[in-house]
Amino acid sequence: MAQLYEITPARRARVFAGEVKVRVVRAGWFRPDAGGFFGVVPRPLWTGLTETDERGRLLCRLNLLLVEAGGKRILIETGTGVRMRDKDREIKGIEGGDPAAALRALGEDPAMIDFVVVSHLHYDHAGGMVDAAGRLNFPRARYVVQRDEADAAHGDELRLAGLMEVEQLDLVRAAGQLAEVQGEVELVEGVSVLPTGGHTRGSQAVLLGVPTDGRADDGGERAVFWGDLIPTRWQIPVRWTSAFDDYPIQAVEVRNELVTRAAAEGWWCYFTHDPGELPIQIEATERGFRVRENEA
Repeated sequence: MAQLYEITPARRARVFAGEVKVRVVRAGWFRPDAGGFFGVVPRPLWTGLTETDERGRLLCRLNLLLVEAGGKRILIETGTGVRMRDKDREIKGIEGGDPAAALRALGEDPAMIDFVVVSHLHYDHAGGMVDAAGRLNFPRARYVVQRDEADAAHGDELRLAGLMEVEQLDLVRAAGQLAEVQGEVELVEGVSVLPTGGHTRGSQAVLLGVPTDGRADDGGERAVFWGDLIPTRWQIPVRWTSAFDDYPIQAVEVRNELVTRAAAEGWWCYFTHDPGELPIQIEATERGFRVRENEA
């Protein structure tokens, strides 16, 4: 197993259109149940891609992105944080997960983050918005969440009870640092959030270097951070829904639309739980989509 915390060296940062610089922050590990992770996908189809431990769990990463663009520093995702009970951490196989500790260990200052983008409010993405004492991990940042996701967290749907980081969301709101957005929004030039739904009502992806508002394409490279719409390269087949997807039909439709575009336009892809090297590219074949062979 690789070390707990890692970051792409500055000299190897990817630079996308609009001078958007991206580094991967590995903030720890967790082990989701394989049956839930792959949902209705028959076991023989995915066992050739990865292995499970003796408890039927997968070894997955907690990947964050550190983005520099337009004079701002943006962190995408916050990991599991440290507010979970020890028993739950053991069941879920969590190691690390504290985004502020990971950044400090890697020589980065959490106080220098301007925006924190949370793809959705499940524990492994939004659990590190605040620390053990309820203080914001990123004291000067605006935390960006889709309004639909915030509304769902405060809704009364029984199936969502206990699954969303409501308390942390409310602490961020009380501090005056919650930025609820509606729809596709450009945070700084070259960095936009894009609502996808599918996994949760207000799930969002992040587009990097993708022109918006009719701006001309400058020919630079582009990228996408998928959130849990596609958590690893293992789920590139667009019909591979997870048991954790709240809206699986929508997930398939949106995934197909965006993966088709990513393959056609050569987007680089960052995955929130992939343990392999990132980013990779996707290509279309007669049998569907796959990792581009020179990236496999």
